[in-house]
Amino acid sequence: MKLKKTAALVLSLFITFSAAGCSNKTAGTTPATTPAVTAESTDSKPKTQSGTETSESEPAPETFAEKPAADVVDAEGGKLVIWSFDSNFKKLLEKYSTVKDYEYVVVGRDEYYSRLDEAFESDSAPDLFICGFDHVKEYADSDKTASINSIGISNKACETMYDYSLRMACDSYGNIKGLAWDLSPSAVFYQRTLAQQYLGSSDPAEVSKSFSSWAAFLTAARKINKESDGAVKITAGTGEIFRSYIGNRSTPWKVGDKLQTDAAVESFYEYAKTLNTEKLTFGASTGSDEWKAGMRNKTVLSYWGPVSLARTEAFALDPVYFRKANPTSGDWGIVQAPESFTWGGDWIMVTSASDMKKSCADIMTSVCCVQDNLKDMMAGGMAGFVNSKTVIGAAKTDERYNFAWLGGQNPYTILAPVAESIKAGPADPDDARIKEIYSRTVNVYANGGFGSVKDAIATFRELLIETKIVKE
Repeated sequence: MKLKKTAALVLSLFITFSAAGCSNKTAGTTPATTPAVTAESTDSKPKTQSGTETSESEPAPETFAEKPAADVVDAEGGKLVIWSFDSNFKKLLEKYSTVKDYEYVVVGRDEYYSRLDEAFESDSAPDLFICGFDHVKEYADSDKTASINSIGISNKACETMYDYSLRMACDSYGNIKGLAWDLSPSAVFYQRTLAQQYLGSSDPAEVSKSFSSWAAFLTAARKINKESDGAVKITAGTGEIFRSYIGNRSTPWKVGDKLQTDAAVESFYEYAKTLNTEKLTFGASTGSDEWKAGMRNKTVLSYWGPVSLARTEAFALDPVYFRKANPTSGDWGIVQAPESFTWGGDWIMVTSASDMKKSCADIMTSVCCVQDNLKDMMAGGMAGFVNSKTVIGAAKTDERYNFAWLGGQNPYTILAPVAESIKAGPADPDDARIKEIYSRTVNVYANGGFGSVKDAIATFRELLIETKIVKE
């Protein structure tokens, strides 16, 4: 069957997915360049669906479930085992937790979740583990993890946290199964000199108009490309806009075991093709050398991500972290993206079978709930955006966060409202794999590989069926 052959071809394509963009955290799945280019310049996305399942999904609980906080103890002589994909969480434990007796295991990012699943299957899972954005729903909506109430933490302890951070870690009944200490609400970082030259102003208030809608973004992309004779692009690739474009959709990827696509998912095929056909980006994969080069050589006007993006080796904007800071440091500003989005974040989760729940609860509380600790993390640079409305609210008017590398701008005045407006989204346990396969089909369509969006979606569905994520 021709469709199956096409699906097999798409599945075999090698696409680079990078975690660049979230300093010392996992950034989640990032599509490589989904070549882009020719959609209509409309202020809103299409509201109709084409050739897709349209069943209504079951609504998420309006409120969080809550049971009395359990009175828990550690097993006598028990051994607390913690897993993570890097050593950064250990630094937080050493500074903020009273629990000092534990085994800390670092598993490489590439094999982390497969190793974690193997450990669960063999009853050798850790007591506590760190879980990245794209996988938190998978573990939250399973019997592998314990609710915070069952390990002795009340919902009241989470009252200053951002809503989406809790909803992301809920099971289908509204039980909170994980807590995050550092979040990644994201925005658009733009180079001021390029904005002045090609958009007519470097002032955030004026530049924001070019990122106020997808139509405005497309207009600005065309203007920059034309006036620079193609030497400067609005973004290095379409991976920059992927998370903003589809991140706040209200439709789940699946209803039951059937694929469901909404207007955002469908229209991104055409939007990406427009950008690609008109050569409005450099077509660079997120995290590639070409993508990184634009951060320094003044050929890319904007990069999209969290404040921690400035503290990555790739961007190196913050001189506090790098002796040889990016020579463009100080020439950047920040504005909101067309739609609020997040790129990354890590959650602490506790294994339901753990016999060290008290220690786990103490760690989770000290790292995620103690306001003084969160404030200290921000001030000391151990977190880019802590999960506390109280701390972030204070940071918005704190002059120490008027960063020199950002031209004296305080990013929290932009990012705080973004964090408030991010929707938890209809995340699916297979979210990471679905997004990866989807972005492959977008890439192929944008390069002329399908005759229509309908064909691209049909192949997308076929790939998900082949990988047993959905059924026919």
